[in-house]
Amino acid sequence: MLTPRSLALTAAVLVATAVRPSHAQTAPVASAPPTWAARLDSVARAALVSSTAPGATVAVVVNGRLAYAQGYGLANVETQQRMTPNMLLRVGSVTKMFTGTMLAELAEQKRLDMTTPIGDLVPSLKGKRVGAVTTQQIMTHSAGWLDNAVAYGRMGEGALGEVMREVSDTLFYTEPGRTFSYSNPSISMAGYVGEVAGKQRFATLVESLVMRPAGMRLSTFKPLEALTYPIAMGHEADAKGIARGLQIVRPMPENTAQWAAGFLFATAPELARYTIALMNGGMIDGAQAFSAGAVRRVTTGYVAHPGGSGLDSAMYGYGLVVGRSGTERIWTHGGSINGYNASITMLPDRKAAVIVLVNGPGAGIDAIQSAALQLAVGYSAPKVSAPAARDANAAERAALVGRYAQGQNVLEVLEQDGALMVKQGVAVMTAKLVGTNELLVIPPQGAARHIYVRQENGRAVYLYAGSRAYARQ
Repeated sequence: MLTPRSLALTAAVLVATAVRPSHAQTAPVASAPPTWAARLDSVARAALVSSTAPGATVAVVVNGRLAYAQGYGLANVETQQRMTPNMLLRVGSVTKMFTGTMLAELAEQKRLDMTTPIGDLVPSLKGKRVGAVTTQQIMTHSAGWLDNAVAYGRMGEGALGEVMREVSDTLFYTEPGRTFSYSNPSISMAGYVGEVAGKQRFATLVESLVMRPAGMRLSTFKPLEALTYPIAMGHEADAKGIARGLQIVRPMPENTAQWAAGFLFATAPELARYTIALMNGGMIDGAQAFSAGAVRRVTTGYVAHPGGSGLDSAMYGYGLVVGRSGTERIWTHGGSINGYNASITMLPDRKAAVIVLVNGPGAGIDAIQSAALQLAVGYSAPKVSAPAARDANAAERAALVGRYAQGQNVLEVLEQDGALMVKQGVAVMTAKLVGTNELLVIPPQGAARHIYVRQENGRAVYLYAGSRAYARQ
């Protein structure tokens, strides 16, 4: 959910700790590690070193069962406490699929109509433009709302309603229903709509309708409950300088008004249980954890997600990016919040999944995830040759040049001496076209990044950077 602060660690003590039977274990796992476990452990240790994250937990699902769970590195750089697989970590925007599943269950029970205006449930929004959007639109990031992610805010479970009842029409950056654009406030509002429709507090609804039926006994939104279980601390760069290493994020991020968007505490094995149920029509351990109808709602793609997770024809469901990689169906979502990064990737046709949680920088997640999928189920993402970057011709430049904004955030596409440039803040960067609707933006220093373009009637109307849409002004 939240962009973590720059993190670094000059030296890491990396110790793997295998799953052992205990009262905290929440999914059955084979007593003997799989044959590929040692190779995955090696990749994970190397990824932690290269990313400078202090620790990670990983869970791998094969054929609808938890095949392996492991903890690596440190849960706390100050105490040198080792990471274990059943430790709680914050999972950032992975939370969104739980909010979506809760809403889907309420809809299946006829307690919520996803297509009616949210003002029908929240009287203070009735008659406002912001109250005319639907729960379907806010849950799929298509309400036209701005994004923000606030790590620190009001506490207490009443804060969600206190904040959401007071939102105003200033949230809009474009018309509702026009396009996808990632918005944490919209998911927070979706959580409040669920709270009103379900007539219980948000956290209680997610626990009773989703987590506890799936056998997730430790996972929680409540910090004072999380702290009673083994928990890994989030880490950020030392304020005295990167060379000094990492420090624990203090105070712990907490903003109850945005719980629904990214504040869940969970363990990797418990998230594995959720994926097992989701890939099995809501069933786990021979029982229906949540309804098959709710699963269909969550895993259906509703809105095109430009560039979404590198998948083909990526669409956004209820807290999930759904698409294909070659012929393989993929369901996935990542998350980050101060001091933590997370990723879940599911291959539903194989009933396989990989969960990676880290308590520091997330740069190593892709390597761990790719290795786990290849080793456990023989899956490797197909290599696709992208079109070469090229200079835009005169007509293409004319279609793109303009000012695009989302609130205070502005991107400008300029033409200088017959070449495209992108200005963001004071930085002016060279831009090349890749295909017809993708810009490769090349900064003076650092990695190039991709900006996706939506055109209508021969003119660009939205630019997409980091899943956020910027509307032409």
